[in-house]
This record gives sequence, structure tokens and C-alpha cells, in this order.
Amino acid sequence: MNVLWITTDQHKATTIGAYGDPLGATPNLDRFATEGTRYSSCRTQNPFCQPARATILTSQYPSTHGVIRNGMDLPLDAAADSVATAFGRAGFATAFIGKAHFASYFPDFPTGTIESVPDSALVPPDWFGPYFGFDHVELTTDVHNIRIAPHAGHWNWGFGPPPMGLHYARHLFRDGRARGLERLRLMQPEAAGRVWDATQTWGNELPEEDHPTHWIADRAIDWLSRVDRPFFAWVSFPDPHHPFDPPHPWCDRYQPADMLQVLPAAHPNEFDGKPDFQRVWTTGFRGTPWEWVNPGWVQFNEEEQCTILAAYYGMIAQLDHHIGRVLAALAARGLADDTLVVFTGDHGDFMGDHQMMLKAPIHYEALIRVPLMVRGPGYAAGAVVDDPIGTIDLAPTALDACGLPAPATMQGRPLRGGVHELVLTEDDMIRGGFAFRTLTTRRYRITRDESVPERGELYDLVDDPGELVNRWDDPALASRRSELLATLDDVMRHDLGRELPLVCQAG
Repeated sequence: MNVLWITTDQHKATTIGAYGDPLGATPNLDRFATEGTRYSSCRTQNPFCQPARATILTSQYPSTHGVIRNGMDLPLDAAADSVATAFGRAGFATAFIGKAHFASYFPDFPTGTIESVPDSALVPPDWFGPYFGFDHVELTTDVHNIRIAPHAGHWNWGFGPPPMGLHYARHLFRDGRARGLERLRLMQPEAAGRVWDATQTWGNELPEEDHPTHWIADRAIDWLSRVDRPFFAWVSFPDPHHPFDPPHPWCDRYQPADMLQVLPAAHPNEFDGKPDFQRVWTTGFRGTPWEWVNPGWVQFNEEEQCTILAAYYGMIAQLDHHIGRVLAALAARGLADDTLVVFTGDHGDFMGDHQMMLKAPIHYEALIRVPLMVRGPGYAAGAVVDDPIGTIDLAPTALDACGLPAPATMQGRPLRGGVHELVLTEDDMIRGGFAFRTLTTRRYRITRDESVPERGELYDLVDDPGELVNRWDDPALASRRSELLATLDDVMRHDLGRELPLVCQAG
């Protein structure tokens, strides 16, 4: 048995046809859903990249592995807890291709980590691993933002030129500095006749074959064509994370008018009875260095909102196409029937839900619910499972499928390991300011503010799937709230486990 994980970044589950989307952007994933089992209620264990990815790798909660927010590096000794290490010890070939984000891209001081953009200059050009238990790696560094901010220079050094930028940067500069710099120019919004603005949206003029999504699929297909023994591989695409800059033809796939059928409705009064900072989050951080983190959905007019959505869906359509290529390569080698294939995301994106965008320490379904589909022996074709489960369960699931024991350090359990009744999400975005614990059951989602425990949210996901009415103070649900909080206390860690140094505020 082989295992292939395919992940995307900041991918809202409801943009996939199998999850109800009407736009037809994901024919390959929709077909994949009919061939395997779709999980309708999977949640991330943290709504930010680094903690979520460390959890997928180790099957540990952020409060255990220590990466409790972006900007914290998973220490190299955590490789002992990596699912890849467990597979490697059992004789499997292991590979990671794409975005890892197990370490910060731009630390405040040199850390010597592989993924740190400044420190990547020290990585030998012939280095392909090992890294966190993976024998073979081909990595991108920070390819989300060609420019971190409008005035941060002509490009983000995560794109190169080499020796910075790791494997993808070497691809961009494969035929010399001049050609590489031209590719960086084509990535800029100015090459498309745009400027960097709050929408962070433009059509990328880089040829599609040089785009990270294409490159990652190519490298995965190449590795799959050569592997000669049972394998565990993680193929990790950085999109559809902002900025929203799909290349041709994907930037032309949808027009803003197409988005009117998926544009979330605004409910201006929904924040009555909800924590005050949620209304503030809708307006964003315009005019500050943090604008790129949250430009404020409500500050865009409808045309701008639809323009952002059209580009987001273009990125998703591009991802679907290249995921289809990877799956076809697996089938071409005759390995499809003997491979457990898992597709999921690290976390979601509001994309207009609750008048917000991108991500935040606010645990609405658009952000903490992620797509999860599993195909392989033991997973019924076309089945849908509504159990509340987490991405923390993926590593034990993969090991179980191959008849391997999960290390005692893993806190998740196999998806086929009985009924799952609840799932925990942790969030410690800002020390002393925002710290939340969320418990999701089949019917309810309760979130407690750990800084102000008497403040929280409670939603009936059956009666109110849009999470519009906070029932925290509703006398009719007082006993239910007490029961859920007691359960939350039972399942969460009250001590913060290994606490790591914060090496970069932005992550």
C-alpha cells in the first residue's frame, strides 16, 4: 500500500463542486469524490498555516508541538514525531513536494532553517533532503506574495535569485539571471497593467508552465514516475492563498459577473450579540503595514468583491487541473488501486462569509472547515461521512491503512477507528490578546475566549448553518452550553505544552 497526500492552502471547502459549489471549477476533485469517501465535517486544528501544517505532520495539537501561531518554527527534533519518519522506518520511500511552511519565511533574526528566505542562501544547490523525515524534498519558500507589501521592493526574495529561494527559485532561474529576472517581472501586477492595491488581484503574466502550481505537479509526477518501492508522499500546493493572481488561461476562466451566484449575502445586524472585534475585523487594516493580512471585505464594492472571487476561483480551477494530472500519473503507473489518496486543505478562507476575507482568530465554518476526501481500499466510493473529525487524524489514518502502528506521540486517531463525535480547534494568535478554544460536535459549535472566559459563541449548526445568531447567552441553551464547556474542558490541554520562540511576527 502507498499513501499520497495532496493539500491546498487557504481553500474554502464550499468552492468545490462535491461540497455544493455551482460553478464547475473542480471536475477532477468532484470525480475523485465519487471514487472515494467525502468527509463533510472536517476541521483544522488551527486556522493559520504553520500550526495547522505542524499538526498534519505530527498528529499533535498546537499546544503539544508548540507551534501555536504563525512565526514559530517547528524544531528539527520534531522530525522524530513526523509521520514521514514513521513511514521511513518501515522502509517506505518518502517525499515532500511544494509548500511545507514548517518554519518561518522571514524571521526577525537568522535561524539557520531551510525555509527561512535569508538562510535558504546557505542551502547547497544539490540538497534534496532529508527534511522532517522526508528523504526527498523539492520546496518552495514564500511564493504567496511577489511583494510582501506595495513598497517592499520589486520582489520577495523567496522567489530568488538563487542561492535564495530553494528549488522553485532555481527553476525560475534555470537558464540564467536575465531570464529569471524577466520571469519575476512578469509576476508583478504592473506586467498585467495593474498596481498592487488592496484587492491583491491581477492576472499573472508568467507563462503557466513556470507557475508554482504547474511546477509542483510536474515535480510530483516526475517523482511518482521513478519511485520503486512503497511510498508516502505529500504534494502541497500553495494556492489558492492570496494574492489572487492566477496565470493565463485561468485568470480568464471566470468573470466578476459569474460570481454573483456565489457572492455571500451580507447580514449587517449579525454582529449584534457577538464579540465586538468581529465587526472591526470586517473593516480590515487599510493604510497600515498589515493591510495585506486583512484589507477589509466591507471596504470593497460589489464589483471589487466579485473580481477577487473570480480570481480565487481561477486559482481553484488551475489547482484542480493539475491535481488531475497528478492523479492521472498515479493511474498510468498502475498504482491507483494500491494507493490511499487523501485530499485536504490546511485551513479555509472567509471569502465574504460574515463580511470577512482571508483568515482571522474567528472560527466560522468558512475558515475552520476544510475539504477532506479519501480514496483507497476500505473507503467506499461515493460515501459521505458527517462525523466531526480533524486534520490531526490524517497521520494515524495513513499509517493504519498500511498496517503500521501510530506512535504514542500522535493524538489523532484513524478515520476508520470508530465513531467520531467532536473535534477541537485551538488558536493562540496573539499572546494575551486572542486565545480561543473551539469544540465542534455534530450539531453545535462553541468557542470560548480564553482571555475572557465569560465571553464566547454558541451556534446551532442545524437550525443556523450560517452561524448568524450567537446563542451563548440564550437561556434556552444554558444547560447545553454548560455541557459543551464541560466537554471542552475535558478534551483540551490547560497547560501550554512546549512553547517555542516567536521568530517572526508575520509568519
